[in-house]
Amino acid sequence: MRKCLVVFLVAALSLAMLSVLGGCGGDANKEEAQSLMKSGDNYMSEVQLSAEELQTMQGDLTASAMGGDPSALTGEAGAAMQAQVEEILDSMEASLKAAQGEYEKILALDGVEDYKEYANLMLEAVDAYMEQLGYTRALIGMLVESLSAMAASGNFDLTALMGLMESEEYTKIEELGAKGDDLVEEAEQLKLDKKLES
Repeated sequence: MRKCLVVFLVAALSLAMLSVLGGCGGDANKEEAQSLMKSGDNYMSEVQLSAEELQTMQGDLTASAMGGDPSALTGEAGAAMQAQVEEILDSMEASLKAAQGEYEKILALDGVEDYKEYANLMLEAVDAYMEQLGYTRALIGMLVESLSAMAASGNFDLTALMGLMESEEYTKIEELGAKGDDLVEEAEQLKLDKKLES
């Protein structure tokens, strides 16, 4: 009788383990995790495109300023530029929040531990980029304030503007951007190593 009981318990435990290994981390959850991962990654691609757009704009404005032409930074052109930058930052924030939502859904799934590891890395990256956006907005506020003061005085001081690049805000933007990029790179390597897309 005792032997039968032991056999029964072993069989029951085996079935339970199959349920854990097969059911909770099964194909259905893997497919859902893949779908959520791809959706989150698509939102992150949108963030990257917006960042590239911002970088191009920054390059054009810097070239104008270095050439002694502050017209793109002041007056109506300056206000339009500020509105465009804010629109890009808002778009980036919306995409980051959407990506965050998709990665968080992966964490709620049973099993799919590799996808959860990927999602956690991407969530850390999203946090870094969100914090970076906060400092970017602060730096833009400082830039607008400086430009307004210069416009009022009629004295365009390129040196003062360049000094903003030594501010704590600028340093934080650089640090957080590098941190986010490193985390994304680590996540992408994990995706390759674990064959998460296959």
